[in-house]
Amino acid sequence: MRLAFLFVWLLITMNVMTGFSQEHNSDSDSVYYTSIPKPKPEVDEREVKSSKRFEYFFNIQTGALVGCNDCNKGKEFTFSAATVQGVTIGNKFRTGIGIGFDSYQNWQTLPLFGMASWDLIGNKTRNAVFIQMAYGWAHPWFVRDGAYSNYSSDPFSSVSGGRMINPQIGYRMKYYNLRLSMAIGYKFQRISYDSKLYTYCPYCDFAPTASTAEITQDMNRVQLVMSVGWK
Repeated sequence: MRLAFLFVWLLITMNVMTGFSQEHNSDSDSVYYTSIPKPKPEVDEREVKSSKRFEYFFNIQTGALVGCNDCNKGKEFTFSAATVQGVTIGNKFRTGIGIGFDSYQNWQTLPLFGMASWDLIGNKTRNAVFIQMAYGWAHPWFVRDGAYSNYSSDPFSSVSGGRMINPQIGYRMKYYNLRLSMAIGYKFQRISYDSKLYTYCPYCDFAPTASTAEITQDMNRVQLVMSVGWK
């Protein structure tokens, strides 16, 4: 009887110790997994901006017109200015409308034009080399000067504007939302007017007589331009 009781006690003791040993080993050998959050993908600010298909822009440009109507008198350096407003379509194409002021020594014009440009290298989110074409119509007026005013307070009449053509190539630099560009181009402007031609009559006490001639004048200039704008 004693032997049976001792055997049962030993059996229970061995089972308890075995369970404790297994529980201890399980705690010490367990591997705890903590999920590592995936980093958020970096967002390129330029890609966000370029995702906007249409963006408004405007710029103001000033520069010089270099050329001559009568080159025997030397080159003329005159003033040119314009402002353009429009939209950028995609990453490279811009289109808009503008109004300007051009001086051609004796003549001055106010051109109204449409403009389109394309970025050859780079795009709207980076520095870029671009080509640009402007086409429009200009309202001219005459600046009375010197001999033109000898015989009449209005030597020219029926003044009307004509087409204006202005291709350019330039380089645009980006600084946040500001854009600074420099360009060289060619400007063609046509105007027409009626001019009074005076002749002397030896039998009329040398009093001049006047006739009218219709004249078309084309002005061709090299244009140097600097502009600053927003987007």
